[in-house]
Amino acid sequence: MKKKTLVGVLALLFSTLVMFTFSSCDKDTMCYVNINVVDELNNSPVEGAYVKIDNNGSSIFAEGATNANGVYKAEFAAPAIFNVNVQKDVIIDLENGIMGYRKGDATFKLKEGETIDVTVTLKEHTYRY
Repeated sequence: MKKKTLVGVLALLFSTLVMFTFSSCDKDTMCYVNINVVDELNNSPVEGAYVKIDNNGSSIFAEGATNANGVYKAEFAAPAIFNVNVQKDVIIDLENGIMGYRKGDATFKLKEGETIDVTVTLKEHTYRY
């Protein structure tokens, strides 16, 4: 009788330990992306480029500017396929004050709990405002 009780208590303790081990394991389900913007002309990082990330025009988006290393970081609560559009203002004609911009884009897929790096090349072509 003592042996059966001891086995029962040990089984209960073991199952409790297993339950706490798995229930206290909080998985990071956020999705992270690092957008690296580089210049097509010299392959250097582009600081101050405007970055917009969206999910086909839905309300899920992020936007901001690249840092000194040409990087913009974003996080999303759900995995999805995203489009990223990058634009950088440039002076086309300094003497006449004509402004324009250069742009680049990419598409990427985020999975739950992952961090990815995406490189977007700012194309050489300049568009006039």
